[in-house]
Amino acid sequence: MSEVPTETESETLVTTPEADQPPLEDAVTLDQGSSNEEAENPEVEIIEKVEPSTRGVDETSVRIGVIKTSDVFADVEVGVEARLSRILTEDERSVREIEVVQVVDDGGDPLQTLGAVQAMADQDIFAIVLASVSADRAVTDYLAEQNIPFFGWGFLEGFCYPNQWGFSFNGCLNGHALGISGASVDDGPLRVSNIFYGRQPTLILVTTSDDAGNAMESIVSKVWGDSLVTVVKIPVSQESGIAESILEEIDDVESDILWLSIGLGKTLQSKAQLIRSFPGMVVDDVTYLPGILREYETSKELEGGYVFSQFPPQEEYREATTLIATDLENINGPLIYSQAISLGYWSADFLVHLLNEIGEDLNTRTFFNVANIQGTIYSPDVLGGPCALMTALVHQDPSGGIALLQVRGGVFRPVVDFDCPERYWED
Repeated sequence: MSEVPTETESETLVTTPEADQPPLEDAVTLDQGSSNEEAENPEVEIIEKVEPSTRGVDETSVRIGVIKTSDVFADVEVGVEARLSRILTEDERSVREIEVVQVVDDGGDPLQTLGAVQAMADQDIFAIVLASVSADRAVTDYLAEQNIPFFGWGFLEGFCYPNQWGFSFNGCLNGHALGISGASVDDGPLRVSNIFYGRQPTLILVTTSDDAGNAMESIVSKVWGDSLVTVVKIPVSQESGIAESILEEIDDVESDILWLSIGLGKTLQSKAQLIRSFPGMVVDDVTYLPGILREYETSKELEGGYVFSQFPPQEEYREATTLIATDLENINGPLIYSQAISLGYWSADFLVHLLNEIGEDLNTRTFFNVANIQGTIYSPDVLGGPCALMTALVHQDPSGGIALLQVRGGVFRPVVDFDCPERYWED
């Protein structure tokens, strides 16, 4: 599941550099002497390619920047500041204070996004929280070339191989669709089927007729198998009559779930009519936006419908919700926090974790070594936070966390609490 509350650029397929390489023992012979040792330790060669820069780092602080698309992630920096405030208010083991020195709105324009990261690279910044819908490969490739770690939501292609400088608290969400060797598939939506009391529900997927839609179909088909009874493709250019088009195509199809994965605008336009006309559950993956139900008309359009959330919902009122609320109070933040604040908060939490693991000897090389070569398990220490992930696998696998909520009485109500998959490395 990789939709965000906007229409995003289509993605191209990539593969890992390691794909189709011969086995190590076939590529190395015994008479190669010392080169044999190097071949058996490719990590050493990889690390040595990273210049050990202390850009943005001194003895007491680490400087970071925030780049956001305000129309979608308006107050992401509030979440970042809230998480960082705990370093000052509690006895955390952080070696250095983390300072946000610049926040830039890119307006959803890829050229502005590229200009923003280039400017930050010249301003002595160590890392960036990247909450942008226009951060295409030109942007994320530039950050990798400059050895600048960036953190955010893993729907961007740059959070996946071959880029190893993007770190999403929910992993690489499109690894399977991008053809990354060994990437796991996010089966989170399938896990909510326990509300059907053990019966495997059937599904209709509605997505867009572009590369992003094709990738979504590939992932859903892999997870749901024969339970995916049909797929409806909506042209990206279609702006009206969306519900009518969907209902016409599924008129003679029986299914338990109708899943809309068509972006926020098309979902808001069509969901009310689909809820009225479709006999089963109408689910989408974009409308869990805390605050969206304050608008009466929007609340009425979503009433009775369901939504998947890749973020731990605050409506579950678990320990993580209380922690975020407390940290927001430290900075005089809002009482009800948005999805953008949640994005900023957990991105900053992931950054803090990695910096703590590295300790005093922080530079770009030690960061890369700990995060990508040695690997460390990032696992928030509170109930209701993001799922644990292995940082060495973060560029290929999703963390897989998901919740299901329903709009009832004008509020989001949890139906299936935020749930994490089992991972082999946890054993």
